[in-house]
Amino acid sequence: MKNKDIFISALHLLAENDGESDISDYEERFPYLLANFCNDAEELDVRYRKSRGLPEMEEHSYIMLPPDEDFPLSEIFASSAVYYVASMLISDENTEFSDTLFERFSSRMADIYASLPWDRGSIKNIY
Repeated sequence: MKNKDIFISALHLLAENDGESDISDYEERFPYLLANFCNDAEELDVRYRKSRGLPEMEEHSYIMLPPDEDFPLSEIFASSAVYYVASMLISDENTEFSDTLFERFSSRMADIYASLPWDRGSIKNIY
C-alpha cells in the first residue's frame, strides 16, 4: 500500500474526489500529517508487529512521507491513518466533522490496542 492510497481514501471521506476541487492545500499538507500519524502510532505498531511475528518496520522520515512511498506501518493502521489525515485536513474548515473523524480514528486505534495480547510482568512494591 502506498501513502497516496491513504490520501485518496481521505479525499473520498471528505467528498473531495470529484477532480474539480482545488486540493493543492491538502496535497501540500498530507505528507506532514501522515508522518505525524506514523510517529504517534509507531510504538503501537512495534507492539503489533512483535505480537504477530511480523518483521520490524523499515526506516522512514519522521518529518514527511512522500505519497509514492510505501506506507511504513502495518496495514491494520491504514484505516486509522485515513481518519486521522481527513480530520486534520479539515480541522479549520469544519470542526464538527473533523471531531467526528478524529473520534473514529481514536476508536480504531483503541481497537488495535485492545487486540494486542497482554504481557506479563512483575509488580513493583513501592510501600
